[in-house]
Amino acid sequence: ILASILRLYLITDYPAGLNADEASLGYNAYSLLETGKDEHGSWWPLAFRSFDDYKPPLYVYLVLPFIKFLGLTVFAVRLPSALLGIASIILIYFFSNELFPQKLKLRTGNWELGTGEIAGFLLAISPWHLHFSRGAWEVNIATFFLLLGLYAFLKALKQQTWYFLAGFSLVSTLYAYHSMRLIAPLLTLITLVLYWPEFTQTLPKSSRYLISTVIICSLISIPLVIQTFGGATGSRFSGVSIFADQGPLWQALEMRNQHPAGLITKILHNRYLSYSLRFTQNYLSHFSPRFIFLLGDEIARSKVPDIAQSYLFLFPFVFLGLLKLFHHWGRGEKLILSWLLLAPIPAALTFQSPHALRAQNMVIPLTIITALGVYFLLQQAKKVLPLVLTIFLLVSGYNLANYLHLYYDHYPQELPYAWQYGFEELATYLRPKLDQYDQIIISDRYDQPYILLAFFLKYDPAKLQNELIFSDRDNFGFSTGRAFGNFKFHRINWDKDSQNQNSLV
Repeated sequence: ILASILRLYLITDYPAGLNADEASLGYNAYSLLETGKDEHGSWWPLAFRSFDDYKPPLYVYLVLPFIKFLGLTVFAVRLPSALLGIASIILIYFFSNELFPQKLKLRTGNWELGTGEIAGFLLAISPWHLHFSRGAWEVNIATFFLLLGLYAFLKALKQQTWYFLAGFSLVSTLYAYHSMRLIAPLLTLITLVLYWPEFTQTLPKSSRYLISTVIICSLISIPLVIQTFGGATGSRFSGVSIFADQGPLWQALEMRNQHPAGLITKILHNRYLSYSLRFTQNYLSHFSPRFIFLLGDEIARSKVPDIAQSYLFLFPFVFLGLLKLFHHWGRGEKLILSWLLLAPIPAALTFQSPHALRAQNMVIPLTIITALGVYFLLQQAKKVLPLVLTIFLLVSGYNLANYLHLYYDHYPQELPYAWQYGFEELATYLRPKLDQYDQIIISDRYDQPYILLAFFLKYDPAKLQNELIFSDRDNFGFSTGRAFGNFKFHRINWDKDSQNQNSLV
């Protein structure tokens, strides 16, 4: 109930505005419903070209029924992410209890408290998870399917009919978000190795379920393999990878020029070493207290002012949780630590780090480790358990209230540009004027304005597919819409643009 209220309350109005990626997901689903093609005229694609970032398809297809019945609205576009965010709270409860079944008896009635209950509560109020549940974020649904797949695999070791759900969920996460194409296979392999004895014991009973699951999942994965080798995924990676940043290369060359030419100089200063160091710095930055507990992501769209990825008061519980992990060091502990260590790798391979969006799945193992720390404290305080639990809930409530205050009151005032606030109002202003001007010129200062206007105007997708003029790719491989209908999108040059006859600038 708490998770639902936090993720659904005023979801249309907060975050204030709609960012271009959200608009693209919604408008492409709308275009499919109306024409069977995406904005670029491709029939039911498995990679949406969008801004030449080739978005994975799962979110677009998930949002189709919502747009069908609710219309092309901000609420419809954000609802799938919010619902799967709520479902993740239920999942982390079951997943944590599956790994760590120990319970504390509460004096009131027959109530018990375990890691699952604590993890569910912490994820429900987590700034990291809550933030990405309230927007149309592909990474949020990818995290849900990854968690579901791992939980279903653990259940399948006891009840073999769960194998299909495990396989389907893990394949789904590959179609949900690019970084999962690295995380999901590695984490699945680690889980399989850790639980190999149970897996082999169930093989005689589960062979038919496993064979059918492998066949079905392989068939579902074929388009993904073709797409990967077809260049769409490579195009996306080349645009955001650390290799798109020439800084480490020029650094190596500059340092090499400070030495006499020779083999030793090449060994000490080369691009491979420079990029390896950049990757290491990026990777470690995701574990920095500055990122997790103090300042959070630097990207305005991924943060709330003065709030990091987690609450500062949970900092000591992470250490307690890690101590508990290493003290027991069972398979559950190894799985959670492996997940934590794997989670930032895709983000570390990009030039923006630390990156809360690309490393968002890190919130699951971090929350479980924190829950283990809280459980350990409560376990040590059995004699005063009600008092300690009450204090913990009060401190949690205060931190949550502070987050909500900053989110609803300060975030939309301090960082409205982060969510491109104003385009809905602009569309409302323009709607009755569309036929009055030969040209309507819109500044391209804010990211991808063409898709936002197409979304809020509910522009006819059949017309857009024929009219859309795209720019050439920039240095990072991305493009933007420059014109459709009587709209033009470019940097405003007032002296020039104001001279156009019958134009609205």
